[in-house]
Amino acid sequence: MAYKKSGERREAILGAASRLFAERGYYEVGVGDIAREAGLGRASVYYYFADKEAIARALYDSIVDRIYAATARALAGREDLFLGILVDYILLFRHVALNRSVQAVYYDLARFADYDAANIERLERTVFRRARRLSAERGVRLSERALVAKIVTSDAFAKALFKAIGSGILQLSFEEAVDYFFRRIILPDAPLPEAEYRRKLKEALRLCEGIELG
Repeated sequence: MAYKKSGERREAILGAASRLFAERGYYEVGVGDIAREAGLGRASVYYYFADKEAIARALYDSIVDRIYAATARALAGREDLFLGILVDYILLFRHVALNRSVQAVYYDLARFADYDAANIERLERTVFRRARRLSAERGVRLSERALVAKIVTSDAFAKALFKAIGSGILQLSFEEAVDYFFRRIILPDAPLPEAEYRRKLKEALRLCEGIELG
């Protein structure tokens, strides 16, 4: 298999890793396995990535980037902050929390699990990038300390919830799970009348139907 451009080789490595992690799990796959699946030598893989963990993190980041691009396309220019947050989270849960190819990064890898300054900053500009605006729309100023507390608690809540569902400990459908999360994490800071919330949740689920990240 010939790759003409550097970017093509990198994407081939990520694609191979995604397939193998999904089939076997992160911990059962080695760099050599990824190289063979990508049709490259081990040296080529190490040219682009320091180790398997770096590959997994890059794969995770690429999926998150595609999720936010998919949200923008689904909203098609609509300025509905709350709906955008619902769509973001539904796609994150479906394509990250329940996606075996990146679960090790989401649940286990140490530097993602440790809430250091770099990780908090990353979460502020990605998963929680709309949090301050949402609070401001409801007349609440979200301080830095309050935002960090929200990040730590809601991130941990989501991981515990979906890990329990994935392991079969908690018997909830996907729709029930996202509703459970939104009611306990999102609605307390941005209360909506029940009918409006149900309408927006239904619309968000509809917008997410059929979205494939490739």
